Amino acid sequence: MAGIQEEAGFDIGATLAKGVVVPRGGSADFPEKLRTYLGPSGDLSLIAAFLAGHPVASLAVTGAGAGRLASALKGHAPIAITDEFEAWGEGERVLLARADFVPTTPHLLVSLGTGTSILRVGQEGRVARVGGTGLGGGTLRGFGQLLLGQIDHDALTTLAGQGDRRRIDLLVRDLYQSGEISLQGNLTASNLGRVSSRDSRDIAHAITGLVAENVALLAAALSRQEAAPGPLDVVYAGSTLLRNVALKDILAFATSVGGARARFLPHGEFVGAIGALMRARKGEARVP
Repeated sequence: MAGIQEEAGFDIGATLAKGVVVPRGGSADFPEKLRTYLGPSGDLSLIAAFLAGHPVASLAVTGAGAGRLASALKGHAPIAITDEFEAWGEGERVLLARADFVPTTPHLLVSLGTGTSILRVGQEGRVARVGGTGLGGGTLRGFGQLLLGQIDHDALTTLAGQGDRRRIDLLVRDLYQSGEISLQGNLTASNLGRVSSRDSRDIAHAITGLVAENVALLAAALSRQEAAPGPLDVVYAGSTLLRNVALKDILAFATSVGGARARFLPHGEFVGAIGALMRARKGEARVP
């Protein structure tokens, strides 16, 4: 293995594979010293081709497809598999060092991938899963395919950014006059409960709202279960957020309605990949 001077971390999700490559033993600071990979998780040959272009001495993997990738690349380089939630906690610490905010301790870390997991990050970075939902990026793709004939992430996010879900969703103000109920009139009374528009942009915005509102309200409710002085910050990350301004806007609004504060982890689509690499360095990953 003489002359090989790089190491890689990959997070193989149900839909996407995310990877980072860094100089061996070097800093994992993002983005200056990282080379990244983002592609479909179902085609492992693309990952193999990417790694073939790098002198990778070791590979750390996490996520639902970690074992599958390890089997496919057997003999390529030493491969270590690590726990997905622990990897997320480790990767978050790296990315928070470059963020413009410091979340509460403890706080919630929301993994918004194909589905959604909600992690509690406590003292000394201890991580525990406290909840989750089947709603996530897979839901957006599913509704996009069923209702719009579209599954491309960027196409759906572009449509959502141009739409107005108030033409699709039933709002509180559609049911009550001002002052008749102690709820804001612009809150959703029923997702997809109105459908006064067939415009693909409005539909894309509405299905984005369905996912974002329910994820955010669940996370906010979990954040309030903590004792005083108040709710925990909710830090959102994951590939579903990538270039998805509409999703972020609704997450931030719905989280605040739920009584918590939303934060967005910079470069959060790579949090698991970075965490896998860092845990392997610490000897906290297993070699099959």
